[in-house]
Amino acid sequence: MNNYDHIASKIHALKENKDYSSLRSRTDNYVFSALCIKVHFFKNQNQTLNESDLIEMIVDSSNDGGADILLSNPNSETSDLIIGQSKFYKSISKETVLNAMRKMADFYKDMTAGHYEKFNAQVKSRFLTLYSEVGEESKIHFVFYTSAPHKKSIDTADIERKFREQFIDSSAIEVSILFAEDIADEISVAESAAQIVKKGKIRIDDKDNYLLYDNDNYNAAIVNVSARSINDLYAEHGKTLLARNLRYYIKGRNEKKVDDAISKTIKDNYKSFWLKNNGITIICDDFRIDGREVHLENFSIVNGGQTTYQLSQNASLVAEHDFYLPCKIIKASGNSEQEKDDFILEIAEAANSQKAIKAADLIANAPEQRRFKQALLEAGIFYQTKRGEDIPKKYNPAYLHTKLDIVGKLCLAAIFQEPCKSRNNPSVSYKKDKPYYKSIFNGNQAQVAQICKELLYIDYCFLKKFLPKFKKDNENELDNKDLIPFASISRRTCVAFVALAARYYQGNITHENLAELTSEQSDSNNLCKVFCELGDLKFLLPIKLYTDAYDAALNKLFAAFIYNGTDIYSDARESSSKVTETNFFKDDKNYYKILKRKWRTLKREFNEIFSEV
Repeated sequence: MNNYDHIASKIHALKENKDYSSLRSRTDNYVFSALCIKVHFFKNQNQTLNESDLIEMIVDSSNDGGADILLSNPNSETSDLIIGQSKFYKSISKETVLNAMRKMADFYKDMTAGHYEKFNAQVKSRFLTLYSEVGEESKIHFVFYTSAPHKKSIDTADIERKFREQFIDSSAIEVSILFAEDIADEISVAESAAQIVKKGKIRIDDKDNYLLYDNDNYNAAIVNVSARSINDLYAEHGKTLLARNLRYYIKGRNEKKVDDAISKTIKDNYKSFWLKNNGITIICDDFRIDGREVHLENFSIVNGGQTTYQLSQNASLVAEHDFYLPCKIIKASGNSEQEKDDFILEIAEAANSQKAIKAADLIANAPEQRRFKQALLEAGIFYQTKRGEDIPKKYNPAYLHTKLDIVGKLCLAAIFQEPCKSRNNPSVSYKKDKPYYKSIFNGNQAQVAQICKELLYIDYCFLKKFLPKFKKDNENELDNKDLIPFASISRRTCVAFVALAARYYQGNITHENLAELTSEQSDSNNLCKVFCELGDLKFLLPIKLYTDAYDAALNKLFAAFIYNGTDIYSDARESSSKVTETNFFKDDKNYYKILKRKWRTLKREFNEIFSEV
């Protein structure tokens, strides 16, 4: 079966999937978009991708501006925006690919410039909602998918160069062009469900040629491993071979330079590979060296994922073209599974620390993070301390599981009252040298965990319950020109306002605190000191969580902020043509301006809401 037919069979299977029943009536091209989203961004089977989410992500319709897919990358800490287009074709030309890419560029530029009249309401609303989460650290990732094979006449490097020419500054732009063979590979990786390789073996360069490190605490060896044997393991196990790594192999512009260098060495000068490559690190439950074979049990490559992937992709790596690279094999240390896990993660962190891994990865195993994980578990929330960590099924609702960057964003917005900063520069809230981190993770963790539990639900309710209904209810109102766009960009500020109103109502925030917040001289350091004091606060809303009454109160609080905030936003739009939906909440001063100018009305409304319960 060729790749096109393989993809077609997966499209058919997705149409028959009872979890996505609405896809049965959709065109193959539409379902192809769904398939690409699922296998490209939701590889982990424990990641939630329900039918309603999928339908929101696919915006393929008339007047869509060339954007078939819009979503926020679920694997990104920085809310990277994905703009995609898909073509379920048997054959495709370079011109077709380039034109599709250019249409996506035009779509993005028109949207960010406020030229919404060119596009349908669904695309406009979806883009504004997602773009409201895009910050200074975010990437805009343009992805083109086709089920057609990659012809030699299609120069993707030239297409990417011409695409980037559409932007004055393309430093925040990522580009991916995936053909049939790439998508087939994504499908294969996504279908790999195992979390670790149970048994396997590698070959070394000579009989009993190894350096053993063995003492009372550690058992390890250094060998020269056959590149072909690593290739064979990857061919058999795929991404599972890297299950214990801090990160999986990622196809990206930054990685491409290293990839090209590795590939060139393999092709042109493979005998020098040992000298130029740092090698790989394998960690396992046990290993045994028998002549030229090393037998491994319950093992994973924890460093060298890029090298491993490039070896697997090199067609010239055959038996007569084999070579060797350094390999460190480490037996996991510990008397319990928890101790072994801690040891493995410690080794993985040390082995990868010289690479540009995410900041969150490097603190995932800190003692306070492990304690916070336990505090959240006791509150009923699953906390992912490592990217790709499986989420138990009982925590599948989105508001019952979270991770470091989401906790950081929500706390920065709600506790410290800097919602725009939480979008534009969220990592400041989980950098150890910042005051936010200490307040969240080294303070009263049980208290913060309970508040985070509420914040997760508040955020979920805004996005999944309140906003869709609010847009529908107001789509025919006379004043919806600014109202709906404002609602679309106000997610984080609405969360911040709900927390502010609840804390003020309970006496945890005072008039003096508000004066500090809305002062022209306010700064982050002062705000952190003022708002980190949670006192004996046990909850935000004085209503039982996960009830209809809680949802009703949230809806009223969200609406109060949006109706009042739209007035300030409309004034700003009339005063300056530079103000657009996409940039209004780039600065927290606009949030504070709404609070200051509308405080009497807002205070009256939230007092009424809380007094009713």
